[in-house]
Amino acid sequence: MKAKGVTLKNLSKIYPGKKGNKDVHAVDDVSLDIEPGEFVTLLGPSGCGKTTTLRMIAGFEKPSEGDILLGGESIRHLTPDKRDTAMVFQTYALFPNLNVYDNISYGLKIKRLSSDEIRARVTEILKLTGLTGYENRHTNELSGGQQQRVALARALVMEPGVLLFDEPLSNLDAKLRVQMRTEIRRIQKAVGITAIYVTHDQAEAMSMSDRIVILKDGKIAQAGTPKDVYYRPNSEFSANFIGTANILHGKVQKMNDDDTVQVLVEGILLDKVPASGKVYEIGSECAIVIRPEACSVRETGVFEAEVTLSTFMGSYQLYELELFGNKFTIHENNPKTKRIYEIGERAKIELDISDIHII
Repeated sequence: MKAKGVTLKNLSKIYPGKKGNKDVHAVDDVSLDIEPGEFVTLLGPSGCGKTTTLRMIAGFEKPSEGDILLGGESIRHLTPDKRDTAMVFQTYALFPNLNVYDNISYGLKIKRLSSDEIRARVTEILKLTGLTGYENRHTNELSGGQQQRVALARALVMEPGVLLFDEPLSNLDAKLRVQMRTEIRRIQKAVGITAIYVTHDQAEAMSMSDRIVILKDGKIAQAGTPKDVYYRPNSEFSANFIGTANILHGKVQKMNDDDTVQVLVEGILLDKVPASGKVYEIGSECAIVIRPEACSVRETGVFEAEVTLSTFMGSYQLYELELFGNKFTIHENNPKTKRIYEIGERAKIELDISDIHII
């Protein structure tokens, strides 16, 4: 199984407007390079263009503009069966009248491979996906997770250059989703295949991806490793879409010599805020992103606020405080030995300035 890279060049999908309305740019001038063997997740809210992009790569949608390269060669005009891709669907799309073995081997039989080669490839994939012993079961006798494994095995057995996933775990319960995303990532690494995964679930994206591509209104809002997009979001949209973010607005007061800035927030000066190599004009407005785990509720701190929610979550105490008229969320890790503040109490918010990100 030889992994192939994928290149999207100024890819667009435009649907004509109905009854005099403007055309809809479902995907708008998207360019992206995906390396062979890389696991890339297209992440975003409903209507952001992620599924349309995936369907264009698969050949189920025709691009309005731009090109798609697979292994350096254009596949824009190829039909889905002529592309070196395989897709795992949200609905599994299994044949209910066939058993597991026949579901997995179906595509190989269409390609007219010998029965010996089919048996060898299916046996190998059954082992890889943990389905050995289920060959004679019909799909309606399997659990949701097992059906998902069959769908994955059926795609992998074709030995495609690129494996495409269209929200494959959305029909599973929460616990099974966690198990299956771990299994999918394990199998992808073991095989070394290129994977493009579509989801609106940020936890899936964070736990599985080499790189996350956040889409908004058909455009790429940000692309980077899970750590990049979490710790260094490039916009308030990205900050809010990946994890929980507290966002405060202020004005830059000074650029320090050590790649930090001074920011004035509601009359309170925050010094030594990391600038991350950016240069800010004095007096310019900015936003600072503070993750819930990067701050604490204490008797001393930078800001004073009223506790509006205090909930024990096991590994952390969930606080919400009213700060400058807005909700401020804090995850106080390992609360067992710490003072717990109750609703209605006034408290201080202690920050680790080095964990603040400025936009």
